[in-house]
Amino acid sequence: MNDATQERLYGLLPAIYRLRDAAEGEPLRALLAVIGDELGLVDDDISRLYDNWFIETCQEWVVPYIGDLLGVQGLYPIQAAGFTQRAYVANTVAYRRRKGTAAVLEQLARDVTGWPAVAVEFFERLVTTQNVNHVRPHAPAMPDIRDANQLGFLGGPFDRTAHTADVRHIDNGRGKHNIPNVGLFLWRLQAYHIDGVTARQVASNDERRYAFSPPGKNQSLYHLARTEDSITQMAQPLDVPLALSRRFLLRNLDACYGTENEPRSLLIRAGGQVRPIGDILVCDLSDKQGGGWAHSPPAGKVAVDPELGRIAFGSDPAGAIEVGYTYGFGGDLGGGPYDRRDSVEDFLRDFAASQNTWQMGVTQQPPVGAGTQIVTTLGQAVQAWNDQPAGAQGIIALMDSRTYREDLVGALAIRIPAGSRLLLVAAGWPEEPDASGQRIAGRIAPADLRPHLHGALEVIGTAPAGALQPGAFALNGLLVEGTVTMLAGNLAELRLAHCTLVPGSSSLAIKMENQAGQGNENLTVRLNRSICGPLSLPETIRAASITASIVGGDLSGPMLDVQASTVLGATQAASLEASNSIFDGMVIVERRQIGCTRFCYLPFESLAPQRYRCQPADAASAGRIFPTYASTTYGEADYGQLAGTVDPEIGTGAEDEGEMGAFHFLQAPQRLKNLRVSLDEYLRFGLEAGVFFAS
Repeated sequence: MNDATQERLYGLLPAIYRLRDAAEGEPLRALLAVIGDELGLVDDDISRLYDNWFIETCQEWVVPYIGDLLGVQGLYPIQAAGFTQRAYVANTVAYRRRKGTAAVLEQLARDVTGWPAVAVEFFERLVTTQNVNHVRPHAPAMPDIRDANQLGFLGGPFDRTAHTADVRHIDNGRGKHNIPNVGLFLWRLQAYHIDGVTARQVASNDERRYAFSPPGKNQSLYHLARTEDSITQMAQPLDVPLALSRRFLLRNLDACYGTENEPRSLLIRAGGQVRPIGDILVCDLSDKQGGGWAHSPPAGKVAVDPELGRIAFGSDPAGAIEVGYTYGFGGDLGGGPYDRRDSVEDFLRDFAASQNTWQMGVTQQPPVGAGTQIVTTLGQAVQAWNDQPAGAQGIIALMDSRTYREDLVGALAIRIPAGSRLLLVAAGWPEEPDASGQRIAGRIAPADLRPHLHGALEVIGTAPAGALQPGAFALNGLLVEGTVTMLAGNLAELRLAHCTLVPGSSSLAIKMENQAGQGNENLTVRLNRSICGPLSLPETIRAASITASIVGGDLSGPMLDVQASTVLGATQAASLEASNSIFDGMVIVERRQIGCTRFCYLPFESLAPQRYRCQPADAASAGRIFPTYASTTYGEADYGQLAGTVDPEIGTGAEDEGEMGAFHFLQAPQRLKNLRVSLDEYLRFGLEAGVFFAS
């Protein structure tokens, strides 16, 4: 309720009553202010009722009701963040007008699953004896082996090569090319674009070779898909998130290389200036025997290898190298430039009641007139935080995606006094829309950024041993290459949300006890939507919870609560509560009389608490049922993702018939089930559809 509405109510009174009210100290105005709050709720509800008449503006709970008016078949509800059936209902009339066409099937698959899709009519790609009255030049009997670009699409949705008939059924994923067959190819991997990233110099004495990935890993670049204009438009290679090959990038460099004002798949800056597209060469920069890379560009040129994510300059560049690029991953997990408002608001919920909220921004290129609110190094922000009194609620916002090479240890260690809470987050800090240019503490935009912390980070809880409310510390949206250490002290909570501690280069360590006898015995460690390497937590801490995360190695700790996560190693714990998770290695739990494992995979020989509908269920199936992954190498786009050929006991073995493991939140099996259910209404009589994963 705003002041204008309150004054509107007061203004409706006759002037005589307002004069008498003013003479008595305006008690009537105060009463109408309270009534006005309720009036505001009624006004808002009326506005929402009007918005709920239209599928474009209605609330999410109204979508099924509008669909029911159109006779839309009900689908399995999907709870994944950002997923909605709004487009499916909105396009229903358009579907029915074009029922049976490939364009409708393609759009239907996209709207129902939320994944990019391509529909292929395989009968158009059959080798046939052609009639001279109906020549099909697009379907020659033999492939053109000189067309290397087309050969790169063999076996996929954009394969134009004609094939002989395949008599196997397509609905089970075995057959493809036959007269009644239509294939729907889905891209499970999402493309994430990030700009202003500090490129990683391959060697300290080599200023010409760089990697797009801040940790320096070989990482394939992906195409930032275009938006299709209409429902009748069939998807082309530039409309889906393809992994960029060298030939594809060379052929489509104009569509993939961006400008300062138009982000595309990749961009290279040297000294703050965008390198023009005429300077970009696409070539093989793989390692060669004896060291070095396979090719070196001529002076003044820049070579790019999209398959390895590498950059080579023909001459020493002037200034720092920054890049914009697109990478692929299975979902919003780990440090990434996606929207993280829900997780940030969860930590900031207690800030609203505090009158002592402090905030500082960090960016290597502060805006003009930023004043003391924004600094250029993380160390400066930490020093300012350490000067705050006990009980402060603080936010340090990293406002760009650059690399911060700092060791925050010793005197620069982050200190969390009693009752204090600090959030270190990747987020913008926007100015107020008025002309004041002020930035208000607590108003942040946690999206579009993924800063890279390269160095050691130490945190210590300085609350006395008997403190009722020890402090809390949280990391959100960061890519960390280094050790995060909780020094011996008294800290209540450590929370990592949407973070990546680079496996093989980073670790999380918690010290046992200091001279005052404090060993973080009140500490609870929480990992949510994060990626880390091996994780060893001391038994002195209170508990640890891991939710929707990937642990890339062994896991050990005290009382563990593991929900919808993947552990790529052995697990040891004092007690264990687990659901919808995958434990790839042996699980050994000391106190097995408490706790439970539900809808999980763990080796049959594991010493775990009571199991409920876990896999394998018996010794006979132990040799048959086990998880298979698309990749277990960090840096690859499908890291931690279950393979398409995984056993159904794991692929649909979770509590809600979803997949076990870290990507359970995507609810992929439910999406596929919805697609198969909805296809029956729009598939032409006599045709048979099959669903394939393109990534």
